[in-house]
Amino acid sequence: MLKPALMARAATAAILIAALAPGLAHAAGKKGKDVGAGLVGNTVELAGPQGTTRIYYPDRKAIVVRAPDGSEMKGHWRVKGRQICTRMEKQAENCTAPIDVPPVAGSSGTLPGEAGGADLQWSVRKGKGF
Repeated sequence: MLKPALMARAATAAILIAALAPGLAHAAGKKGKDVGAGLVGNTVELAGPQGTTRIYYPDRKAIVVRAPDGSEMKGHWRVKGRQICTRMEKQAENCTAPIDVPPVAGSSGTLPGEAGGADLQWSVRKGKGF
């Protein structure tokens, strides 16, 4: 089972990837639109060397994170201006950089690995993906 801090980082990474990756050409909406609207009812998937982490956004407040090992952890999210902020059980809140184009189902891309690490694949899927 992944430690809560590691799952919190995975959830934040998935949100950052969905929000910052340049491949959001499918995203609908205008600059300044609610950046979290496209996440409600959908799942963000983050695939890397450790497996795939899935983050489901059932409503405007809750998230459920499923780690590659199948363990699950609940948390909360909110929109703060043009940022998406998450908080996992007893962890500090983490927020993305400002987002201009909201992530929506169908968005996907690749985020280069840090410090020579493996690339991460991300996508936003319609509905609950686990």
